[in-house]
Amino acid sequence: MVLSNIHVSQDMRGRGIGRALFGMAKTWAREHCAEKLYISAHSAVESQAFYKAMGCVEAVEYNEALAAKEPCDCQLECAL
Repeated sequence: MVLSNIHVSQDMRGRGIGRALFGMAKTWAREHCAEKLYISAHSAVESQAFYKAMGCVEAVEYNEALAAKEPCDCQLECAL
Protein backbone atom coordinates (compact mmCIF):
# COMPACT_ATOMS: atom_id res chain seq x y z
CA MET A 1 0.00 0.00 0.00
CA VAL A 2 1.34 3.45 -0.87
CA LEU A 3 1.42 6.03 1.91
CA SER A 4 1.01 9.18 -0.15
CA ASN A 5 2.13 11.68 2.49
CA ILE A 6 2.29 12.79 6.08
CA HIS A 7 3.04 16.40 6.88
CA VAL A 8 3.43 18.09 10.24
CA SER A 9 3.99 21.85 10.26
CA GLN A 10 7.41 22.94 11.46
CA ASP A 11 5.99 24.65 14.54
CA MET A 12 4.16 21.47 15.60
CA ARG A 13 7.03 19.02 15.18
CA GLY A 14 8.53 17.20 18.13
CA ARG A 15 5.15 16.58 19.78
CA GLY A 16 4.55 13.02 18.57
CA ILE A 17 1.99 14.03 15.94
CA GLY A 18 3.89 12.44 13.05
CA ARG A 19 4.46 9.27 15.06
CA ALA A 20 0.73 9.09 15.84
CA LEU A 21 -0.26 9.70 12.20
CA PHE A 22 2.20 7.06 10.98
CA GLY A 23 0.84 4.61 13.54
CA MET A 24 -2.72 5.25 12.35
CA ALA A 25 -1.64 4.74 8.73
CA LYS A 26 -0.03 1.40 9.67
CA THR A 27 -3.15 0.29 11.54
CA TRP A 28 -5.42 1.23 8.63
CA ALA A 29 -3.15 -0.56 6.15
CA ARG A 30 -3.09 -3.73 8.29
CA GLU A 31 -6.90 -3.66 8.56
CA HIS A 32 -7.01 -3.55 4.74
CA CYS A 33 -4.68 -6.56 4.41
CA ALA A 34 -1.56 -4.67 3.30
CA GLU A 35 1.76 -6.37 3.97
CA LYS A 36 3.87 -3.23 3.86
CA LEU A 37 3.72 0.51 3.33
CA TYR A 38 5.64 2.00 0.42
CA ILE A 39 6.92 5.54 0.95
CA SER A 40 8.51 7.89 -1.55
CA ALA A 41 10.14 10.11 1.08
CA HIS A 42 11.08 13.70 0.34
CA SER A 43 14.80 14.25 -0.06
CA ALA A 44 14.89 16.43 3.09
CA VAL A 45 17.10 14.93 5.79
CA GLU A 46 14.35 15.46 8.39
CA SER A 47 11.79 13.51 6.36
CA GLN A 48 14.08 10.56 5.80
CA ALA A 49 15.19 10.55 9.45
CA PHE A 50 11.55 10.47 10.55
CA TYR A 51 10.65 7.49 8.39
CA LYS A 52 13.79 5.61 9.39
CA ALA A 53 12.94 6.27 13.06
CA MET A 54 9.53 4.74 12.31
CA GLY A 55 11.25 1.53 11.18
CA CYS A 56 11.28 2.13 7.43
CA VAL A 57 14.12 0.75 5.34
CA GLU A 58 15.21 1.16 1.74
CA ALA A 59 12.58 -0.35 -0.54
CA VAL A 60 13.31 -3.76 -2.00
CA GLU A 61 10.91 -3.09 -4.87
CA TYR A 62 10.75 0.43 -6.28
CA ASN A 63 7.52 1.92 -7.54
CA GLU A 64 8.79 2.98 -10.97
CA ALA A 65 6.04 5.55 -11.52
CA LEU A 66 6.76 7.34 -8.24
CA ALA A 67 10.52 7.11 -8.72
CA ALA A 68 10.19 8.66 -12.19
CA LYS A 69 7.90 11.43 -10.90
CA GLU A 70 10.13 12.28 -7.91
CA PRO A 71 13.68 11.10 -8.78
CA CYS A 72 15.26 12.80 -5.73
CA ASP A 73 12.96 11.07 -3.26
CA CYS A 74 14.16 8.17 -1.15
CA GLN A 75 12.15 4.99 -1.80
CA LEU A 76 11.35 3.31 1.54
CA GLU A 77 9.10 0.59 2.86
CA CYS A 78 7.75 -0.41 6.23
CA ALA A 79 6.78 -4.02 6.88
CA LEU A 80 3.49 -4.44 8.68
